[in-house]
Amino acid sequence: MTVWRYRFAGLLFESALHLPEWAAFGSGEAAMDPDVVIALDNAPRVPGTDEPPVVRPDEYSFFMRDAGRYRVLDGRRIVVTPVMGAGGRELRLFLLGSALGALCYQRGLLLLHASVVRLGARAIALCGSAGSGKSSLAAALIERGAAFVCDDLGRFDTASGRAIVYPSTPRLKLWREALDALPRRHDALERDHFRAEKFHLPQTLRNPWSPVPLDAIYLLEWNDGSANATVLSGVPALRSLVTSATYRPDLLEAMGQIATHWQRCAAIAAGTSVYRLARPRAWHAMGAAIDAIEADHLDGRSAIA
Repeated sequence: MTVWRYRFAGLLFESALHLPEWAAFGSGEAAMDPDVVIALDNAPRVPGTDEPPVVRPDEYSFFMRDAGRYRVLDGRRIVVTPVMGAGGRELRLFLLGSALGALCYQRGLLLLHASVVRLGARAIALCGSAGSGKSSLAAALIERGAAFVCDDLGRFDTASGRAIVYPSTPRLKLWREALDALPRRHDALERDHFRAEKFHLPQTLRNPWSPVPLDAIYLLEWNDGSANATVLSGVPALRSLVTSATYRPDLLEAMGQIATHWQRCAAIAAGTSVYRLARPRAWHAMGAAIDAIEADHLDGRSAIA
């Protein structure tokens, strides 16, 4: 049976399912034991056989009507049972989303909702809830010379003594409105599954396998005034980071990891400058938001003493 190997987010995956989204992370480490195995069940399920999810510290099982059943076990194995007629794209959508997120939580890894770019030697994370404009602001920064690192969901860590983030799938998820506002035309892009007007804008990774040191975090908010960045410190910085960037808190709670998650976020914020970036929704105000990020007075001070 053909299997594919990928080194993604610091882990070596062996997959029975080809993952074109991870082409940049392909690995030739054939002699090494994988950290994670992705297996396909040979008995496809009949469409419509719905079932409730199972969430425990060592197992997360869920069913998606258009794709199949996913079982995430002990942070080491994901078993995918397709429904009859499910396409590879549908299977990968939930595999590389909810299933991968649960697996990382089972392994005790920190995931945050973030778009991350490099501005020269500095790497910054744009964090916020759905609809906060993370990817759109990242796209605008990339148009002005920034380099892509991560979008949507990223693995963060402090094991090396400073905050780092691992590169993610090289694409930005953008609504049509954001694409139309970019200086260059972008035609014939892949749609983001069922979201008719959201598309994948391909990106390039400098080094797919190596984590990037993180210099600053911007927590995004909308306002009706001018764009401005405010330094956050202490408990307000930590609370705002957890509120803005936590992925699937329901999974954390069911797995008994809420307190540990707060500790991991505190470690990230302790060595990283944290700012609240408020700006108007209008695309023409994007330049002012970028100017606020690049302003000289943002001096990279630690946000938590």
